[in-house]
Amino acid sequence: MSSQSWQVRVLGSGVGSGFLVTERHVMTCAHVVEGADRVEVVFAQYPDLGPLGATVIAAGEWCGTGEDRGDVAVLELERPVGVAPARFAAVHTPFVQQAVRLTAYGFPRGYDEGILGEFRSTSDQLIAGEWLQLEAWTGHGPPLEEGFSGAAVVREDTGEVVGMVTARYAAGGGGRMLPARALVRRWPGAAELVPVPDHSRESVSRLRDLVLGCGDHGAPEATYRSVMEPLAALPPLPPAGGFLSLWDVAWFLLTEVEPAPGTAPWADFAVHLAERTEDQAVRHALHAWAGDHRAGTVLQASARARPTPVGGTTWSPILVEIEHSGADRDVYLVSVYAVRDGRAQLVASSTVARQHAQECVREHLDQAFGRIDPEGEELIAFALPGDWLGEPVDEWRTSADDAAPLGCFSPVVLMDLGRRRQSRLQFKLEKVWQTLDRRSGGTAWHRVECDSPSDPAKLTVRLQGLGAAVGYGAHPLTEQARELLQAGLNAAAPVIVWSREGCSGPHDADAPAGHSCTGARFLDALEAGLASVPLAELPRHVRDLRREAFLAEKPQPHWATGLVLVWEDPRWFPEANIYPRSPVR
Repeated sequence: MSSQSWQVRVLGSGVGSGFLVTERHVMTCAHVVEGADRVEVVFAQYPDLGPLGATVIAAGEWCGTGEDRGDVAVLELERPVGVAPARFAAVHTPFVQQAVRLTAYGFPRGYDEGILGEFRSTSDQLIAGEWLQLEAWTGHGPPLEEGFSGAAVVREDTGEVVGMVTARYAAGGGGRMLPARALVRRWPGAAELVPVPDHSRESVSRLRDLVLGCGDHGAPEATYRSVMEPLAALPPLPPAGGFLSLWDVAWFLLTEVEPAPGTAPWADFAVHLAERTEDQAVRHALHAWAGDHRAGTVLQASARARPTPVGGTTWSPILVEIEHSGADRDVYLVSVYAVRDGRAQLVASSTVARQHAQECVREHLDQAFGRIDPEGEELIAFALPGDWLGEPVDEWRTSADDAAPLGCFSPVVLMDLGRRRQSRLQFKLEKVWQTLDRRSGGTAWHRVECDSPSDPAKLTVRLQGLGAAVGYGAHPLTEQARELLQAGLNAAAPVIVWSREGCSGPHDADAPAGHSCTGARFLDALEAGLASVPLAELPRHVRDLRREAFLAEKPQPHWATGLVLVWEDPRWFPEANIYPRSPVR
């Protein structure tokens, strides 16, 4: 084996070994430095450096016996030494084979310059969920003995560290080691040192920093259950002895949990913490990390072909989905997605009471704007449950510092969440829009008068295949009006419009001839004002109308005051449902 310059002798309460893991940090056993705040280390390959002072900055939960868990300590050198640190093998790198020779450099009594021992590990079965067993490579080589504690266990063929010696057996020349993944559990500072498959060192260390920045937000095991129970009927059991910290939960999710297809538990963990931290910067950063680490999930599984506008608008959509949560009848899952290149990327997801939904959406919209394609025009689409379609989301504040209505700032449209989840209706809608793409000219409007006695089923059949926009004179407050609105949704009408200021009936049978109600006047103005506008361009024109209505002088309100636009072209909005059922958090 080539000389390893990062091996050190630790002079603490006794004598032991250690190894340099960063330019200033050394790992060793807690029992080697027991009771000491400061120790001295000597580099085995560089004795001329002399003894260097080091401060004990971290120790595991080791309490004084060889059977205790967490026999890990971290030392900080008084100055960098210019020695290259040890290099760790990736998590779960195979080394439990007869043919893999493991070495450790120890300092038994009488060997101040150190001695090299050769060992092997013949089973990957953890002892009490903590240690791996080491055996002597041959019957005549140096055994594990006092002075080897804290030594790095190294694969001779690669020179990579796979663990640390913690104890020796009284007979047989073997002992125990902590695998590298257990070292990271105790000292988060090593998070970027031990490679994790499918996750870059930078992303792991970034999550580590954010988790540590959250402080204490609940019991680690409760957090683990909250994240995993919605994703798996039987989540993997926590490590023996339980989780040590929230960081330990994160490390376990990254290294020990095999995610089910379409899930990313580490991202759900980041979102869970984000919902519970009061630090706004950390909250935003956790949501951003979660959004960046859902690669391979249903969110990014398949891109849809976007429509190719002919002289029309290229949209850069932001999708806001609000759906009932199983946690409580008044609790909702609010998810914000940025849609780019035909893919929906989760920006943030939170479970909130209805009265806090507006604040939640406002908080995450700014993040979504940072991820959409700047070459297109923004389009904010709210996919809402049926009982939310009357919610004036276009009148929500643009931001915490801007009281102007969101619908005056950006085009805002609604989609019915129930229709969005029905493949049959999505297929029909795509067909309708493909037909509309081949048409030229403006918009054909079908009127549903506010006093319409139409049968909902017949209205559905009548509207199918028309490729027309449907205007309703009545705000869907009554049961009849709601059934007629549902008829338009069932007919896969691509555009549905009504006014929250529209007629709510009943009509006065004695009204003078020629008298028209507010609903009829709204439909007249709708046809006159938007008949020349292609359906694909309606969101932008409706935004302009909302601006006019907001600025109109009172008491004569603009006809577009309270205008609601249901506009759904599925080609702009790929499926973004990441859960097979509504999660309970």
